[in-house]
Amino acid sequence: MILSAVVEKEFRMFFRYPLRVISSILVGIVFLLQFVFFGQAVLGGRYSALLEVSTGMGDYPTYALIGYVLWWVSVSPMEAYVWGVRRELQRGTFEMNVLSPTKIVELLSGLAISWLLMDSVLMMIVFAIGVVIFDIPLTLLIILKSLPIVVASLIAFLGFGFVFAGLVMMLKNIGPFAQIFEFAMLFFSGVFFPLNVMPEAMIAFSKLFPLTHAAAVVRSLFVGRGYLEVWGEVAWLLVLIPIYWGIGYLLFKWAERITRVIGYGGY
Repeated sequence: MILSAVVEKEFRMFFRYPLRVISSILVGIVFLLQFVFFGQAVLGGRYSALLEVSTGMGDYPTYALIGYVLWWVSVSPMEAYVWGVRRELQRGTFEMNVLSPTKIVELLSGLAISWLLMDSVLMMIVFAIGVVIFDIPLTLLIILKSLPIVVASLIAFLGFGFVFAGLVMMLKNIGPFAQIFEFAMLFFSGVFFPLNVMPEAMIAFSKLFPLTHAAAVVRSLFVGRGYLEVWGEVAWLLVLIPIYWGIGYLLFKWAERITRVIGYGGY
């Protein structure tokens, strides 16, 4: 009941202002187009034999679109924890919610799920526009085969986002730190370029991000490969889920204990 109430509240607030929705879609499209056109300029065209050798996918717009959409949806739980909790603190409603019978984990989960659903709607629109603009072949089977991987990646980030929720409660404003992490993930997960161009140490570090493996699997599915051919990436993703949830929850509970002592305070 509490979870659904939080989700409903967030949806009402977001879609109450149509211009905000339109702005989010336009920003997503512009951000995507500038990277795709820049990539094509560097590669000398839409298709790259070097990219195909490196990743198995030579069509750069498809490569970039998949990575970009997965990245945006993946960071949405963290955005919810950072900006959603901060907003409640600014309004003075967060502490009242904590003191109510509502469990704080349930409240935060409602924020994360609602933002995730809203971003998913927006990115489905951006993805559909990208498919049309770049004439990307797409079938229902590919979408259905990709969904479990996308969901697995999102589950991992839902857990890890609790780290940011705890930091917000203690430090109040961690927006810059969160943005550094989000753009680091954009860089290390090979969203717009193949990872094999980076040094070995950075490639090894990139394996710690679920998005790295989710993007690799989905791209492989788009070029006709099966799960057995990318089982290593799938296994990495499944292993990271409990690790991310364990780290996220433990650090959140630690931050919660400290905040209960020093007080949630105003903003």
